[in-house]
Amino acid sequence: MNIEHYWHDIDSRLEQLLEKGFVKLPSLSMFDLDFLANSISDEMGSLTFKELGSAHKNFLDSLSVDKYLNPKLIKIAQDVFNFKGDISNQYHVARKVEPGNSKEMFRAHFDSHLFTMVLPIKIPEITEEGTTGDLIYFPYARKAPSNEISNFIGKAYYKKYASKEGMEKFSSHSQKKVDNFRDYEPLLFIGNTTLHTNYPVSLGCSSYRLTLLAHFFDPSPKYGVGGLLRLIRNR
Repeated sequence: MNIEHYWHDIDSRLEQLLEKGFVKLPSLSMFDLDFLANSISDEMGSLTFKELGSAHKNFLDSLSVDKYLNPKLIKIAQDVFNFKGDISNQYHVARKVEPGNSKEMFRAHFDSHLFTMVLPIKIPEITEEGTTGDLIYFPYARKAPSNEISNFIGKAYYKKYASKEGMEKFSSHSQKKVDNFRDYEPLLFIGNTTLHTNYPVSLGCSSYRLTLLAHFFDPSPKYGVGGLLRLIRNR
């Protein structure tokens, strides 16, 4: 597979990202996703989150994210969002949700990073009535926080929507997007202005749900809100 072709129209897609707050990327279906999912799942064991394991890193390398995406994102971060940090300011984590996991649903939040990319690796089938962990998101739900205090206040304020009822209430006056990722097309969105959460992975699902989450460029201080939350998650 010619990986250069995968990224051939990335410039126009990034224009859409800034215009709409999100953009889809080409499907990952040309990769052996079953093998990849098994490899990453084996590394994760019973964990729900795992930061950049070896199989995860190898996949990002094979996708040439460092070559074709990162340099363009850092330029946007600097030119549009006045980002002063380094291109290495990234956080990559695998998220595996088993059927019936009641904790990983409706946890509405904003990311601290400027950009978030969701790479679908294993999306289960539903064998009975239920949901498969679809992503619910609201592009440009808030303005970009101007400092760490406004970021903290904003995150705290929107926590009232972190439930099924809260999502329904927020959806009544905001444009809701839902992505089930059955097309295996990654989603790239502006992380710190997009409110997002997930439907449950119901007990009737055929398998776990595995996505790789790529977070780029946190403008907050090292021990800001995002950094502290990541520190707690990785304990």
